[in-house]
Amino acid sequence: MKTILALVAALILPVALGLSATIQDVVNTVSYDSYRSYLGYPGDTTNPLFTQEGNNRYYTSTQHDLARTNIFNMFSGFGLTTSYSNFSYGNSTYSNVVAVKTGTVRPNDIYILGAHFDSASPTCPGADDNASGVAGILEAARVFSLFNFEATVQFIAFDLEELGLIGSTAYAADAKTRGDNILGMVSLDMIACNTGGNNSADIWGHTASDPMKNALADAVRTYGGLTVSVGGAMDYSDQAPFEWNGYQAALLIEPDGNTRYHQPSDNVNTVGYLDYTYATSMTKGAVGYAATYATVVPEPGTIWLLFVGVGFCWRFVRRQKLGDAVHDPNVVGFAVLDFAQTRKVAPSFLPRRRQAPPMAVARKTMAQTPRALARNLPSPGS
Repeated sequence: MKTILALVAALILPVALGLSATIQDVVNTVSYDSYRSYLGYPGDTTNPLFTQEGNNRYYTSTQHDLARTNIFNMFSGFGLTTSYSNFSYGNSTYSNVVAVKTGTVRPNDIYILGAHFDSASPTCPGADDNASGVAGILEAARVFSLFNFEATVQFIAFDLEELGLIGSTAYAADAKTRGDNILGMVSLDMIACNTGGNNSADIWGHTASDPMKNALADAVRTYGGLTVSVGGAMDYSDQAPFEWNGYQAALLIEPDGNTRYHQPSDNVNTVGYLDYTYATSMTKGAVGYAATYATVVPEPGTIWLLFVGVGFCWRFVRRQKLGDAVHDPNVVGFAVLDFAQTRKVAPSFLPRRRQAPPMAVARKTMAQTPRALARNLPSPGS
């Protein structure tokens, strides 16, 4: 029996441990190379977010619209449900880009990772502010597309943040009108300038968002490996409209000290400016937060392996009992015949443990058993 229990533990325990490590598995899927490919780098010919020197994503520019399309196509390419969420500004219509990973258990519970994709002026490429945050949510979306979660996770690229949080204000108001149950929103805004090489992050939000801010801080420490400082209200990024509408939200940002933001030098060509390793760590922190609270669902293959393991153990235990019965003198009414080296057990003669009968009765029972078996067992060729 100890051997059997050890076998059961050997098969099932690794699966159980695997389930507890799933959040780390999700975080480990975050890739430096993927993040770098989205943000862009010197000599990058794809440049999907237009972060090279001389580029810009100002709301009136062609590159602004091309970047929006590229974001949509990348989200969609991950297999996520992707759409434009339109709003009006002046006499024109603009769009946030929304990708959704629908929850399998609690689809109405929503977590949001967001970042604005517009830049501040026609002369500003906006590599750190805020292509760095957009690259973070793109990488998060790619990672989340590979797993299943109980709750829904949305990835939103907001427009017109630089004009006064226009896109996020429209989206948060619409969410409130719809009655969306948003349980946490993270704005990734400027996450690639590792000022002083201190590997630290700042988290900001209203007092009402303290539980969510602290949860995010724990995730950034645990999964990003960064030092974290948590502060109060900072109504200058896209988390603020969600807080104004009663949702818990927080800003994840590099510490103050970037003198290049809103400048032409905020581009990927500026030497020694952007730290892709640091930005990947910030992204891991946000991913760790969302994976923790959206709750990772075991992969179907893992569940199948668990059932196979349990089934195998049950079959092993059953065969052990049957084997014991064959050699047990206290088990009667059971016999095994060998046809062409194939063991066939009569299904009507299952082992039943009971007190051994008198010898005369035992001899009679065993004498009748072969004939009974012959009536119940299939022929050798069947």
